[in-house]
Amino acid sequence: MTVAAVNPEPVRTDILKSPIALFCVFVFAAIILLHPTAYDMARTWATSSSYTHGFFIAPFAAWMILKKSPMRYDGAKPLPGLLIAIAGGVLWLLGAASGAALFMQIAFVTILIGSVGAIFGRTALIDWAYPLGFLYFMIPFGEALVPYLQTITAHTVVGLMQAFGMDVTLDGYLIDTPSGAFEIAVACAGLKFLIAATVIAAVYSYISFTTWRGRTAFLGFAVFIGVAANGIRAFILVLIATLTDKQFAVGPDHILIGWLFYAAVFGVLFWVGRKYSTHNVAKHMDPPAAAAGSVMNVAPLIAIVVAATLYNSIVINRNIERTAPSVISPLSATGWRILPAPANWAPALDHADANTVTTYSQQQNSVYVASGYFTHDRHGAEIISFDTRAYDGDDWRRHGETSAVIYQFGRSEKMPVELIAGPQRRKMAAVYSYWLGDKVYVDRRAMKLAQMKSKLQGQNPQGGVVIMAAAYRSDPEEAIDVIRSFSAAVEPLAAWRARTLGAK
Repeated sequence: MTVAAVNPEPVRTDILKSPIALFCVFVFAAIILLHPTAYDMARTWATSSSYTHGFFIAPFAAWMILKKSPMRYDGAKPLPGLLIAIAGGVLWLLGAASGAALFMQIAFVTILIGSVGAIFGRTALIDWAYPLGFLYFMIPFGEALVPYLQTITAHTVVGLMQAFGMDVTLDGYLIDTPSGAFEIAVACAGLKFLIAATVIAAVYSYISFTTWRGRTAFLGFAVFIGVAANGIRAFILVLIATLTDKQFAVGPDHILIGWLFYAAVFGVLFWVGRKYSTHNVAKHMDPPAAAAGSVMNVAPLIAIVVAATLYNSIVINRNIERTAPSVISPLSATGWRILPAPANWAPALDHADANTVTTYSQQQNSVYVASGYFTHDRHGAEIISFDTRAYDGDDWRRHGETSAVIYQFGRSEKMPVELIAGPQRRKMAAVYSYWLGDKVYVDRRAMKLAQMKSKLQGQNPQGGVVIMAAAYRSDPEEAIDVIRSFSAAVEPLAAWRARTLGAK
């Protein structure tokens, strides 16, 4: 008997035909080409305890795909993914032009999601929609929610204290009780817990629920619990401190009580999820499609990223050489005396190319004016950013916001008024005006839009910020009236620019 030799089917060794390998190649290329955005995200994960979870989002997304999603993909249908990647590239350019790092980070993740659709195909994009959407948790977002969370927490504490018959009053984020004052600081806003609860609930809802309706409802419940629980936690701490005349809940036990409370809240969250879970079994894991991937699926993606990077370097963030003035002249205000800078207040303007602070006095009223000049808006020196503010974050802190109609530099409109608190419970109200070229803006969004348009056209004019602040005792209107009186007497900005900047 003759035994015929059986040749085993050759094992595919061309790694460039593996969709997974192609995806890894593109991710590496995207990180290299868009490295400022990727680096900013990773740096925030490493330096902020609120966003450490960012390191684990991608592995969790991959785990969710392997855990429950059907492994079906068809690399022959890349168009939807390419369109998503193109949208991400456009958004990244808009973010770069407006100096909005958040937009650039959203765009970066969007490009990665689009690459999944372009490489693995439309079927995978649909089947893996939830885990891919989960990738947006890599973005360090939420700082803009802090003032609102502080307000909700402060009102929750005061409302519950009054319900218990306690005599309390609220001034911004400062709560006065019979045993003393408590401040709902940034760290007390509950952002860290809210993010943690939402991320954990997102993973748990994917495992426990099989419908978008169930998952969305559970996520909404987690967000509600996260916000409400922080207010209740703050109330418990203030109540204990008040009843014990600040003998408890103001030292290390403050943190311990908070963590015990949060642990109990997570227990409730998991109990609710388990109780209403659909308990469906995992979906059938179909084998991967026989069709191999193609380098042609990746080439358009890399072209999109390269085009965005080149346009950003050549047009949006082109090198600009301008010299900042050695001295910024103070604004001229009819009837107001110019005095030296105040010794007990200084805004955060160190990132400006030049800055100055001046005191103006008229009878019993005083106004403090800080001016920041920027040769051009750029990364690390943005005219509008978290670094441009009327408080330093140490001695002075933000404790609320209101609004008022104020006449400034030829414009009279309703504008936000920031309330800040400093040493010895001193309080001030501050308003911001921005200028770009020869135009003045009191609306931050309008200023950002103007910056974006100019940069997309290859222009990046000089600009700056003017902060006017005045002190008040109990009612912010006291300070607002003083600012109104001063701003109505200030010279046109064009006159100040001509005197200070000349032909620049």
